[in-house]
Amino acid sequence: MANSNSSIIGSSKIIQTTLATAKRVARTNLSVLVTGETGTGKELFARFVHAESTRAKGPFVTLNCASIPGELLESELFGHKKGAFTGAVSDQEGLFVQANGGTLFLDEIGDMPFPLQAKILRVLQEREVRPVGGNVLRKVDVRVVAATHRNLEEMVSQGRFREDLLSRLRGYMLELPPLRERGRDVITLARLFLHASKEGSGKCLGHDAQALLLAYRWPGNIRELQHAIQAAAVDAPGSIGAQHLRQHLRCVGNAPVEVGASIGQKILVAIEARGQATLAQLHTDLKVPKPTLHRYLGRLQEDGQVRRFCKNEAVLFAVGGEDTIFPDVLLPDRQSKAMAFIGQKGRITRQQYADVFGVSIRTASRDLSDMLSNGRLRLDGQPGKLAGYLVCV
Repeated sequence: MANSNSSIIGSSKIIQTTLATAKRVARTNLSVLVTGETGTGKELFARFVHAESTRAKGPFVTLNCASIPGELLESELFGHKKGAFTGAVSDQEGLFVQANGGTLFLDEIGDMPFPLQAKILRVLQEREVRPVGGNVLRKVDVRVVAATHRNLEEMVSQGRFREDLLSRLRGYMLELPPLRERGRDVITLARLFLHASKEGSGKCLGHDAQALLLAYRWPGNIRELQHAIQAAAVDAPGSIGAQHLRQHLRCVGNAPVEVGASIGQKILVAIEARGQATLAQLHTDLKVPKPTLHRYLGRLQEDGQVRRFCKNEAVLFAVGGEDTIFPDVLLPDRQSKAMAFIGQKGRITRQQYADVFGVSIRTASRDLSDMLSNGRLRLDGQPGKLAGYLVCV
């Protein structure tokens, strides 16, 4: 595979960090336990671990432990000899043997029957398997990557999962982030699913649809997103709007932003709705204090979800992309003098600003907020009356 992460889409900081971690662990011989909510892409990451490992040229074999009846699972994993049970008309190799020299992916390992867990543990410890109805042990060289959406530690405490097997599987635990924590990735994935479907040919996502995608909590994660986009494409004659998406989401209220949406999510939705927005516009739309908005915008910029740029001497924010530097942003005369004063003194408060320049506290607050928004100043401490402002370097 030339590009092992080609099917893992996303530029958010959290998914790139997860990919980097997966790449590091792939180069070891540790067993890997991939955890995360349903629909987060656990098999994709298992394939990524395999492709980045020294076993990449070997087989990658998968088994969903929840999809096969318990009485057949042992035969599926270890194989069987002819006549071992009714219907065993010939010898059959199990998945451990088929995966020899490569990787065996055991999906939904939490659904494996308790009696079979001891046999899996033995294979992991001894590196050998015995087919059902057979007497001869066969050596295998297999890396196991397991996945589950269940809390295995809780299952251990309930006596439903073996603690020693959990320890063996958890050579390294890789936790996948839910879609709601991946920011702008949801738009990228939605467009990918839209363009890949026959129904989505020639169609696009409207601003209100993008706002809804960013605000929704995605309990079904990527799997739910794919279904919702493909279904909405059937209903939409052209551009897909929020009204086309709503009926295909598991749970969404009448408002485009759910009650549980974070300030960061609300900021993204507000910017998407306008296309681009100033700090003052976000303050008007969201009724959130400007210092709080500035703090969250800074975090969103660090994560690559928001960029800021200058247009007609105004500082604007848009979703995605790189920041534009502000060397040509012209400050009013008083603010220019304030920058020189703060640079000399090192720090200033609102009250000091008002006293030095003979303005009201309200005017001082407005000036300082403007200089925060264009990146000239940064906060020293928590916002409030005693907050200090420093020159950005």
